[in-house]
Amino acid sequence: MVLRGQTLIRLSWTQTKRKISLNTNYVAFEGVDGSGKTSYIEELSNQLKQKSINFKVVREPGGSKLGEGIRNLLLSHEYQVEPLTEALLFSANRSNLVEEIIKPSIENGVKILSDRSAYSSVAYQGVGRDLGFDKIYEINDIAIGGFWPDKVVLLDIDPEISLKRQKINDRIGSSDLDFFKRVREGYLELADKFKEKFLIVNANNELSSNSKIIYKWLEID
Repeated sequence: MVLRGQTLIRLSWTQTKRKISLNTNYVAFEGVDGSGKTSYIEELSNQLKQKSINFKVVREPGGSKLGEGIRNLLLSHEYQVEPLTEALLFSANRSNLVEEIIKPSIENGVKILSDRSAYSSVAYQGVGRDLGFDKIYEINDIAIGGFWPDKVVLLDIDPEISLKRQKINDRIGSSDLDFFKRVREGYLELADKFKEKFLIVNANNELSSNSKIIYKWLEID
């Protein structure tokens, strides 16, 4: 409490100590294959568990029963998938994931941590596959009904380094170096276009030091 003149003012706990546990409902981790998204999501998940924050981790492609089926089609070496078909399959997966999992979770007070999002398709299919940045953005915007992540952590790394980290070489992950260089350029273009949403993190640095930067940005104390 504070005495101001002759008036006694009682300050509530929320006025005296502002404690924020996570300043977004929907955060996505993005980056080229091998950039470390899974490790960062695991690290953030552990942090949120310690603070008893209710959250759900989803992945793209996949994340739902239908999505996991589409994931198998997209990543299997068994199928030859044309670039536009690839983009449309990704967007179909996202449409289902947003409506079936992400929206209902957020409506029930559950935070979403996503391993990739619709921004991946803009970078991978729009720029990497040369289908067009704006075209793929618009397709995905329709598919997800404009329900994009609130915040995006972009783990930026030279593809020559990230590809050496790769443990699983699926159909897309087996693409050549030039493809991943274009994908990286696509991500950096996205980060420049949507500065208010993106945090660029140097994925060459230690996970522990980068995590502190991410926690500060997300206002996790």
